[in-house]
Amino acid sequence: MPRLRPDPRQAARSSLRALAALALVAVGGACTPTEPAQGSADASTGPAEPQGVDDDPVRIKGLRPHLRLHRRGPAGLIEELRDGDVARTGDLVQISYVAAGNRNGVVVSLDGRGHVTLHHPDRPDAPPTLEARGEHALDHAYELDDAEAFERFVLVTSGDQPLATAVVLAAAHELALRGEAARHSPLPVPVRWRQSSILLQKRP
Repeated sequence: MPRLRPDPRQAARSSLRALAALALVAVGGACTPTEPAQGSADASTGPAEPQGVDDDPVRIKGLRPHLRLHRRGPAGLIEELRDGDVARTGDLVQISYVAAGNRNGVVVSLDGRGHVTLHHPDRPDAPPTLEARGEHALDHAYELDDAEAFERFVLVTSGDQPLATAVVLAAAHELALRGEAARHSPLPVPVRWRQSSILLQKRP
């Protein structure tokens, strides 16, 4: 059955309701997967793309691939975390991506201890496929550990071209060992791959 394209404002409200329903239940570990996000497959708040438009692997109608982060605030409300915002040990973060036409991509994070976490795909040997249209939450929320200084989330996309998760992981490990450079420098991956990141300042 054909799927109707929702009004962008209704989609935004639906996504906020979906985020509010996320079960963010903590478990131990460094940036650890927690309970699966509820309704993540329907979280699509990005600007609606017109039907019948060819996908550009870099962008759709000016939209670039990027990440979005949300957490449950002290009052229980879901709040968006933007680049440079402060996050704290124990915060439970839901990662979403907007692929903007890209069908392959990897999401990793680097922290102030030089550690790297793979968020998508869920294991290195799994296909790094993305949903090309709309905004999509990953299957799990993640708990931030007590690593000092920062946690930086990076999305690497390659359009329709093959993308090796192992290459992205190796590049992330290399950059993570470079101290302050890991805050803002791009991952050392092929220049034809695009990157987008969000940096969180870590506090105890």
